[in-house]
Amino acid sequence: MIENKDSSDDDAKFVDAKAAAKALGVSVPTLYAYVGRKRIRTQRMPGTKKRGYWWRDIERVRGKQNRAGATPIPDGVTHETEITLMTQSGPYYRGRSALELAQTHSLEAVAGLLWGVNEPEIFEPRSLTVPKEFLALQKSLKHASTVDRATALFPFIEHMSPRSFDLTRRGMARTGAELLRWYTCILANLDRPDEAPAHETLAKALRLSTELADLVRSILVLSADHGFEVGTYAVRACATAGVTPYRSILAGLAVITGRRSNSGRGEAVLRLIEEIKTESDPKSPIVRRLKEGEQLPGFGSSFYENADPRAAFLMKRYEDVFGDEKEFGKIRRAMATAQELCGLHPNFVFANTYFLSRIGLDPTRSLFPLGRAVGWIAHSIEQFQAGEAMRWPERYTGQLPRKPLTQPLSEG
Repeated sequence: MIENKDSSDDDAKFVDAKAAAKALGVSVPTLYAYVGRKRIRTQRMPGTKKRGYWWRDIERVRGKQNRAGATPIPDGVTHETEITLMTQSGPYYRGRSALELAQTHSLEAVAGLLWGVNEPEIFEPRSLTVPKEFLALQKSLKHASTVDRATALFPFIEHMSPRSFDLTRRGMARTGAELLRWYTCILANLDRPDEAPAHETLAKALRLSTELADLVRSILVLSADHGFEVGTYAVRACATAGVTPYRSILAGLAVITGRRSNSGRGEAVLRLIEEIKTESDPKSPIVRRLKEGEQLPGFGSSFYENADPRAAFLMKRYEDVFGDEKEFGKIRRAMATAQELCGLHPNFVFANTYFLSRIGLDPTRSLFPLGRAVGWIAHSIEQFQAGEAMRWPERYTGQLPRKPLTQPLSEG
């Protein structure tokens, strides 16, 4: 098996022609035909004359062969995507490392990449119509979370923008650009959207230094997409019905407020961070929770076997910016304790929440939904273009009717 030079995990490996053909149960010449016919990706491996064949594509084709002749069970949502490749080294946005993009790119540039459009054209300067309800609702909901305010305001904003019903790729991308500006406006408590990049608008509203503004940019880029997590699935399910991006995003926003979602654990993570910062011994909050058999909020991952590479990237940047401060030293010691006692590393929620606490925000004004909206719009575009909505099959397990059924009921 030939390793991909960018990653060492099983999902990011290439195999040579002989191994690929054997896995598929075909000859090597047939494998060569599969490259074009069945879309098996291949590339020349550095330092050799051999070509490697992407193992995930081999598994995909092999799975379809094994299911041949079986009755397909539609679920309405396509599971094949060209948007984000998930690996143990971090996500790749259309083949580009999210970690590398987070070093220099804006959220808007990443949006253009994920949506498959020209960024300058989609994010062109233009004045957006402000609904008459906007300022009144902003004022009356000033104590509500950003997610709740966006949920209340988006239907009015959609109504004022007839172009939002253009469901071509370009049309949905243009709506997505407007949506990002509106969400940034709501998050920053502005009276109208700003045309500057999101991180610059937020930095100005929050009076952040250039260093902190750049950290905002990195967090937004790393938040953009993380594969088929539950919020993305909800967004894609809505997109099958042909709703506008505003409506699809509302589904994602609803899901991330759930107590089982990672974002929904932000308050618990903030409490832990505040305890670490205020107690004389920063190890105590970690040890206390472990003694009481509690989980450590903000530590560990259901996907990454070791450290979440997005969190590791951000913590390294925090080290560069905050490393000389006593407070960050406490965070560092608490992290070392969690790793020593139970082998856990901070996850992306921890890294995000710590930064929010540094700039005077709480989890109700998180940066995460703004960044994730970029990925959700990409999935909305891809899902809508996949075709018509399908009916979900169900398997009834409840009480049967008292009157015997003489024939099966229609599925209509």
